[in-house]
Amino acid sequence: MAQPLAPAGMNDRIAAYLAHKMPAASDIRVRRLLRIPGGASRITWSFDARWIEDAHEIEQGLIIRADPEASLLESNRDQEFRVYQALQGSAVPVPRTYWDEPDPAWIGAPFFMMERLDGETAPAALMSDRWQPLHARIGPQLAEHLAALHALDWRSRGLDFLGVPASTRDCAVREVDRWEAILQKDALEPQPVLNRAIRWLRRNLPDAQRVVLVHGDYRTGNYLFDDSGIVAFLDWEMSHLGDPLEDVGWTAIRYWRYGGTEKVGGVIDREEFFRLYEAAGGARIDRQAIHFWEILGNVKMAVISLTGARSFCDRRTHDMVMAYVGRSIPRLEAEIMELLEQ
Repeated sequence: MAQPLAPAGMNDRIAAYLAHKMPAASDIRVRRLLRIPGGASRITWSFDARWIEDAHEIEQGLIIRADPEASLLESNRDQEFRVYQALQGSAVPVPRTYWDEPDPAWIGAPFFMMERLDGETAPAALMSDRWQPLHARIGPQLAEHLAALHALDWRSRGLDFLGVPASTRDCAVREVDRWEAILQKDALEPQPVLNRAIRWLRRNLPDAQRVVLVHGDYRTGNYLFDDSGIVAFLDWEMSHLGDPLEDVGWTAIRYWRYGGTEKVGGVIDREEFFRLYEAAGGARIDRQAIHFWEILGNVKMAVISLTGARSFCDRRTHDMVMAYVGRSIPRLEAEIMELLEQ
């Protein structure tokens, strides 16, 4: 991925921004500035900030999430920041957020800043021998936190800015419309399997049991974990209001079954995930609706991969990851064909 943020002078730029936002602070120093690899929707920087305030020395680990020149999927940074803000103090753990900065002059791109929490995110780490014993804790937490997310009162938290579906049936219609539009915009060649799946989805639209805040990318890899289990959920750029079973179906698709197992997210048996989610107050497990959302989830992942390939082919990025993601499309198509026959 092309780097819009030049490392040279980056520490000083960040320190200047912190001084602008914290006028009571003095002697601001930025140390251990590192770009965090992985992720394709934002460029992520980690650093330690140290300053003096009220005669006390304060140190804080911070994260910058900056807009890239090109990414797997275009998303609204301000919207993601507002979702993080709305979730502060809720039953869904997220990092504390500080500032959403639209002016690229500070560090070379618009960004938002939030606290850095300790923990791991990489699925490969979670699948290692070191973390295998933790799966028995993380698997149930994955189900229970998802139920807690879907139980949130999104109206009282001011999340109607995400766009309220016109009806329970509109939840599915909006998502099919969204991903078909992106497919038509970014496809590099004819996509008969994806187009067939879109036609099937339009013939089998489910009604949502209720409208909830949907994470949109709820899976292993998008939460922090440590020895206590799940610490916080990250990457809310695809969040929206919709059908709770959309998240359930997305989490359960084969693409996220890490570690060579059939376990959801690599950590919990599928039926146990469904049972614990429902028991924790989540939506009723409707097999037909979940089947719909699993098919749409595979279409969605294929389309996301296409957007990366399109960015690379259009030379908006030279990041080889964007070129490589296109290689996942055939296996997603094979999964879609299998699901369509069920």
